Amino acid sequence: MKFMKTKQYLYLLITSVIMLLQTSCSPDSFSLGDKDLSADDLVEGIAYEIKHDASNPNIIIVKSLLPNRYSVTIDTPQGRYQSDEVTLKMPFKGTYKVRMGAETRGGFVWGPYTEFTVNTFFAGFVNDPLWTMISGGVGHSKRWKLDIDANKITKHSDLWAGPLGFWGTDDNWNSVMLGQELDGDTWSWIPDIASNGWVMKAMDHGYMEFDLKDGAHVTIYDAESGKTMKGTYMLDPEKHTITFTDVKLLHNAEHDGVVTNWSSNLSLFGLDNDRLQIAVLRDNSSEGPCKLCYNFVSQEYWDNWKPNAKPVNDNVKPTLVEGWKNLLENTTNREITYKLAKDDEGKAFDYCNLDGTTKNLSLAPVSGLEDAKLVMYFGKDANSRTYVYTSPSGSQVKGTYTLSDEGVFTFSNGLGNTPLSADFNMSTNADHTLRVLSVSTDNYSGALKDLWLGKSCIDDQGHVFQYQGYHWVAQNNANAAIKRYVGTLYVFDSGYNSKASNPVFITGDGDYTFTLNGSQTNAYGVYLDIPKLFKDHHQCDVKIISIKVDGHDIAFSDATINRGTADNDHSTARRYIVNPWGATKNDCVHYNFSHTLAVKVHISYDCGSNVMEP
Repeated sequence: MKFMKTKQYLYLLITSVIMLLQTSCSPDSFSLGDKDLSADDLVEGIAYEIKHDASNPNIIIVKSLLPNRYSVTIDTPQGRYQSDEVTLKMPFKGTYKVRMGAETRGGFVWGPYTEFTVNTFFAGFVNDPLWTMISGGVGHSKRWKLDIDANKITKHSDLWAGPLGFWGTDDNWNSVMLGQELDGDTWSWIPDIASNGWVMKAMDHGYMEFDLKDGAHVTIYDAESGKTMKGTYMLDPEKHTITFTDVKLLHNAEHDGVVTNWSSNLSLFGLDNDRLQIAVLRDNSSEGPCKLCYNFVSQEYWDNWKPNAKPVNDNVKPTLVEGWKNLLENTTNREITYKLAKDDEGKAFDYCNLDGTTKNLSLAPVSGLEDAKLVMYFGKDANSRTYVYTSPSGSQVKGTYTLSDEGVFTFSNGLGNTPLSADFNMSTNADHTLRVLSVSTDNYSGALKDLWLGKSCIDDQGHVFQYQGYHWVAQNNANAAIKRYVGTLYVFDSGYNSKASNPVFITGDGDYTFTLNGSQTNAYGVYLDIPKLFKDHHQCDVKIISIKVDGHDIAFSDATINRGTADNDHSTARRYIVNPWGATKNDCVHYNFSHTLAVKVHISYDCGSNVMEP
């Protein structure tokens, strides 16, 4: 009996082990066995869905329908994304392709492409200055040349030594274009071709021509191969990337084999009116990974360049208003208190061009900037010309200052180091200086209104190529008035070419008239925007009282006209008088005018309820 029991125990043990092994190899396992998905499974409607946004059909949402145990990649006209959901902002009408891939037990599998259609052009997605800089703007084209010729000459030598730079894998727009210091793998070497001929053949390599004519098209002529390629491109101004379709970035043949991707999600390292820098990842080299940045100049710069000429940037300085120094050092108002600009006063900071104009980049401010304060006292002698800077945290820097006739402040003890945004801190140059970039006065009183001060950004050649700008607003009586909002009336045609009225200043409850001057023959949409009004007054209302075309009243229903806020900006109060996607879309025929379009509204800061976004 004992022997029989032992056999039973052994039998149970063996059975348990077999069951355990079978369980460990079950179909639920993610690491063993054949692929559990095929390309036929990764199709629209089964693996993912494609939807147009209800409020804007040019916004496309691609969303995975697979269980979250799958790691998916979505391949789009704007690049590849390892994400379960991707939102695409497609400015141009056309037919586009998208597909999904997934990691499975047997490896990575791509599904077939699916097409989706965009039926309209939406100008709001190409109004970033970078689109205009690269293409010349809507309806135009712009050509770019790789910055080297047959004589081994690099024309924009004030920005770089040669047409190709080697950078760290963590370098990006911020470190190259904005001159910020980043953590990680950041370094650079930009060789000249005269001394380093192995880097690139000295020749005219051809051109890249970008346009915005019924789409974003690019033509690339590669002089090395003699081939001309045509395709499209998509710029992402927020992520600073560019994606090509049906073409590759213009580059030299010497680096063909060390880069596997010349088209998708390439890094935009720099872009200005005459400067374009696009970087690819060197990922197939025995020397290890790095970024190869190709440096281009505009055709206009190429054609007008002259040898041995002093770089034009060295001569560019801000042009300040007449009497600017007396405004800043005023004998009748010796003490001036400045604060960083608030939302309704403009940007508190930005990157600025050498002439002092702002670049209007999207930089999100940190909280508490309104507490930063700079008090300057213009004494009768050098020792009594003092300043006190108070940071948002309450710490102070005190000292004396000087102001040169060239517009350079020198602060004896600097201004400390204040974070204004991610990777953007406010401080003086190493020699405690800041340059005056602009000075403006109040339109009514003529008193000092504000000034921009700039810290130099230095390129790898030792030249100043831009400024970090700080916007200080004078806190005098002329500027302590009631808060003002600025409203504008817009009309656009079916090609999304828009016209704007002169700004109207809103200072409180009351009636205001917005007037568009000129003519319009094919009105497609009409709307009125008042930025920041809804942000500050959630129960505001903008009631339309009258609409006149060339002086004649137009019939309308205020209740039918959309109330709301601007696209992707819930701070702006908007009345969409003719909404191409709304109930008033057929009213557009009444809004063609030969001289004027005038809209009169009554604005209430508090109507008792939220009627703009109920």
